[in-house]
Amino acid sequence: MVKKENKIRKKRDYNNIYKNGKIKHGKYIIVFTKKNILSYNRFGIVTSKKIGTAVIRNRVKRQIRAIIIKNKEKIKFNYDIVIVTRHNIKNVSFKEIEKDFINALRKAGLY
Repeated sequence: MVKKENKIRKKRDYNNIYKNGKIKHGKYIIVFTKKNILSYNRFGIVTSKKIGTAVIRNRVKRQIRAIIIKNKEKIKFNYDIVIVTRHNIKNVSFKEIEKDFINALRKAGLY
């Protein structure tokens, strides 16, 4: 489980990351990154209704959280990371999402 302190919760934080952060595109996700002043990473996951019903959106979020937990130690510290899912993620396997996430973080220089 991702700890409460490791979640981005406020709208102004999301907007700040979107406006001032770096963006890297993957096949199934888009990753926004911005350096923070904390000693740990914070994560946010965004899914739109274009993906499907609430059941599908929540399944995708659970998968992404599991990927974050699994790869937490390999990601560089002091960053805010927002993962925005694309509409074509709903029928993709866990391994493909994980591979895309890792590739996007490598492009950003965080993995």
